[in-house]
Amino acid sequence: MTTSVAPTLQNTLDKGNLINLADIARKMHLGTMLTPLKRTFSGLTAAASFDLTAIDGTGETVGASNANRLAALLVGPLRVTASGTANSVGSYAITDTAGTVLTPTAGANVGLAKISDDGKTLTFVTTVTAFTVQYIPRSLTDMTTADGALDGAP
Repeated sequence: MTTSVAPTLQNTLDKGNLINLADIARKMHLGTMLTPLKRTFSGLTAAASFDLTAIDGTGETVGASNANRLAALLVGPLRVTASGTANSVGSYAITDTAGTVLTPTAGANVGLAKISDDGKTLTFVTTVTAFTVQYIPRSLTDMTTADGALDGAP
């Protein structure tokens, strides 16, 4: 009995066959994925959570055609610059979705925000109205879903 495995971008990349590299890079939007983003948001309606794929930063194209509305693979510097809630302004480190968020105590300490497992939602301990975040975007393609276009890939 022969078991066949549907090719995914992840296992095809793991095989390391250069014949497939160009097709995979196009599907992943590798150039976009490897270009870090610095996004600044101001004048936001006070909230504790924000979907990076649904909001536009300062100076960005407005609406669904905004090319920067991307989920995060890896979040770097995160800083809240305005809030109606005391002690929210300051720098933040990131934890996963199961982590506990913490306030930066009005900039005296580093706060702790969390990023959702899909890299879309940033959550703070209290409501904020402006923040700046730097991150590396997630691939625009699910790397683990079977990809019929790669059937027969060596």
